[in-house]
Amino acid sequence: MMQESICRAAHVANFILDRADAEGRNISILKLLKLVYIFFGWTSAFHSDRPYLFPDRIEAWQYGPVIPSLYYELRKFGREPIRGARALVYDPSKDESPRVASENEIHKEILKTLETIWNSYKNAPAEHIVALTHQEDTPWRKAYDGTYGKEIPKDSIRTYYQSLYKKFAN
Repeated sequence: MMQESICRAAHVANFILDRADAEGRNISILKLLKLVYIFFGWTSAFHSDRPYLFPDRIEAWQYGPVIPSLYYELRKFGREPIRGARALVYDPSKDESPRVASENEIHKEILKTLETIWNSYKNAPAEHIVALTHQEDTPWRKAYDGTYGKEIPKDSIRTYYQSLYKKFAN
């Protein structure tokens, strides 16, 4: 039986925050949320035979795609870089206590993909990353209707990034 997803959005966020800290880079919540979305998209394209990277809801907000579970946990940083914090995971249905999501819980093949994506986007300013998610025909653009809370379908994200992959592979 195929698992529902590979990890949680918190695992991807912590992967990014760990790399940023190790390399002395600043990551704001704006940049983090867009990167987690982009990581979801590219991983869905590269590993289309696998379940989605994470099950967390992705919504279309004014400034682009947002993973609400991460936003509400890390919004206290505002526009400042996220320092000394990591995203938590837990399953209330299993009566679990919250714990820091660890990249050790991610399959090694997926970690390699995340490293590749990180190396492609780590130098991009937040404004550039936001602009990428706001281009014509992006899943965010198609979903955003001026209100908060509308889910961006994961299938549309996968299809969009698969089309980008095919475009750049040729």
